[in-house]
Amino acid sequence: MGFKEGSMQRKVLMVGCGAMGSALAAVWKKLHKLTIVDPSQKDCLKSIDEIGENYCPEAIILAVKPQLLPEIIDAYRSRFDDPGILWISIAAGVPISFFKSHLKANQRVVRVMPNLPARFQKGMSVMVSNHSEPEIAEELFSNVGEIIWLQDENQMDAVTAIAGSGPAYFYLMVEELEKSGVELGLQQEIASLLARQTAIGAGAVLDNMIESPAILRQQVTSPNGTTAAALSSLMETNSPCSLGGVLKKATKAARDRAIELGQGK
Repeated sequence: MGFKEGSMQRKVLMVGCGAMGSALAAVWKKLHKLTIVDPSQKDCLKSIDEIGENYCPEAIILAVKPQLLPEIIDAYRSRFDDPGILWISIAAGVPISFFKSHLKANQRVVRVMPNLPARFQKGMSVMVSNHSEPEIAEELFSNVGEIIWLQDENQMDAVTAIAGSGPAYFYLMVEELEKSGVELGLQQEIASLLARQTAIGAGAVLDNMIESPAILRQQVTSPNGTTAAALSSLMETNSPCSLGGVLKKATKAARDRAIELGQGK
């Protein structure tokens, strides 16, 4: 996926530059005038006090941990009170109602759940806004992958469980495949390459084929073959140890934790 043609260069302030923030910044710094504040990262401003006096961004990206938002939001609200600024939060679990209580009543806010593949423009960003669907937010996150707008903010916690946390599930799958390969007698380097490249290849097929995952799975599963033998243990009907049962439990745990974060826990 390439950069969107005709997109404008935007003046963007990012507050926080951890794993997700740095993934977004890797793309945005090539396209926009990006200023980053993060006291723990190199090549970033260390505090709001280092921002130029006349600086006014078009968008402020709040990329700090949810627990830190209450500590910083008032300082940035006081400094940047222009109603034309778009506030964009990628803090998991924090609802738009939080910003209604901390920002001016007419301030535009977008809540976004992106994911780490954004660094390579393969991200999935799900967005909801307290106004219409702002053009700036759409531009910024279209630059890093696919976007979806939600009408119901209550769906964001489920989105977090699937797309926000989702890459980690796949990394764990590759990690466990590596371990299985070693236990089956392969050298670590060989097991690592096989697991990693198989995941990359499977992702490429999903990216380039229109068939559903179920159809693609069936296409590589010969009756009574090796894949069928493996899948029979992963797909045991009604078993809590089946892959489906495990993922249901995992995504529910992620969803529930997103709810807790929104409650300040």
